[in-house]
Amino acid sequence: MTFSKNILSNIIAPLILILICGVIIFYKFPLIPQNVSLDEAEFIRLAQSLEHSSYIPYSQLATGHATLYFYILLASIKIFGATIFAVRFPSAFFGIIDVILLYFIFKLVFEYRNKMDVTIQIGLSFVLAFVFGTMRWYFNFARFGFEATAILFFEYIGLIGYLLYRKYGHHRYLILTGICTGLAFNSYTPGRIFIILPVVMVCIDLWQRSSIKKELLTKLLYLGIPFIIIITPLSFYFTKHDDNRIYEQFFLQNEQLSVQEKASYLWQNMKSVSGMFFVKGDMNGRHNYPGKPMLNPLLGMLFVIGLVISIFNWKKFPHRLFLLYFVLGILPPLLTYPWENPNALRAVTAIPAIVFFIGQTLCLVMKLPFKKLYILYAVFFIIGLSAIYEARTYFVFQSLVFPASFELHRNLLQPYLDGNYLFDPAKINKL
Repeated sequence: MTFSKNILSNIIAPLILILICGVIIFYKFPLIPQNVSLDEAEFIRLAQSLEHSSYIPYSQLATGHATLYFYILLASIKIFGATIFAVRFPSAFFGIIDVILLYFIFKLVFEYRNKMDVTIQIGLSFVLAFVFGTMRWYFNFARFGFEATAILFFEYIGLIGYLLYRKYGHHRYLILTGICTGLAFNSYTPGRIFIILPVVMVCIDLWQRSSIKKELLTKLLYLGIPFIIIITPLSFYFTKHDDNRIYEQFFLQNEQLSVQEKASYLWQNMKSVSGMFFVKGDMNGRHNYPGKPMLNPLLGMLFVIGLVISIFNWKKFPHRLFLLYFVLGILPPLLTYPWENPNALRAVTAIPAIVFFIGQTLCLVMKLPFKKLYILYAVFFIIGLSAIYEARTYFVFQSLVFPASFELHRNLLQPYLDGNYLFDPAKINKL
């Protein structure tokens, strides 16, 4: 029986998720979006600029980016050729892998619920990974060439390392977490603060066990040393140059703003970021169907109930973990200028916590005094309806705004993909 559950848990369930998410992400890929964004074109330029030089941790191109993802993008272009498929494939590949990783994260997390049946643990982990993979907020970013799914990949591996350390106590898992948090630091900007999550959780774990300071220092060294090694090239670069993205977007460092203005900006951001879940979402057609809430009504309701449940249970490990992850996820848009918000891309790392909160509501539903089979049918109906709603919104409605949101016709980009054209957005637009 245990052998059968292991096959179901570790092989069959992940394969089903790969199949489902693969269909969603690769359906009419890369034809939807049918054109190419200026950002994607700039990313191609950035990636190709890395080819004939020694390692560069940061590039001023494309408004400034750490280069880790763009080395991956360059490899994709080398493997698949100078095509739009090659430009978008890394994002799609990580998009599928992220769903599987989150499935195993939830499996590890639900092990801490001692009263939960093993079959329910597997089933709930599968359901939540399915919800994650079918969320338009998520799979939208897996279908065009950007860094969102890559940063989630590094964060998820780091989180798995921490959970395995907590389960088995082996320091090698902390080293894995340190490496991956360092890689997240070297990817999309929100990944710079992910290190806070494992550091705070390790400190809380040891504090609750009344561990001595020496033990805490040992754990932090296993976590911190690989992290510091990985981020050293990029950090050294920042000692001599500004991070363009932080300099342009982080309003707290603007010395020309008064304290009252900064407080006003923060308040405006709190309203717009909280409102994007249910009222008015991201207006950028590349990120969202303009203005549509980031969560559909079904998921929004489940999210709110689950968030309340986690707040009331914040002292318990899983709730504390994902509450902190959620705060770190929404922090980047909160600290950028109000006219940049709501921004679904900068808050993309909040999605796993949102899915966890949805799971807490489903756990509550499972406790209702009805036949378990009926409850199970109801849960599958809800998440199935949500998945259909999300796919329909994306492929039927959001795709209508893509011609305006993805500005460049593919034929105009091809000479640049071939390396024969120095990219100039103004010149492209005139064409």
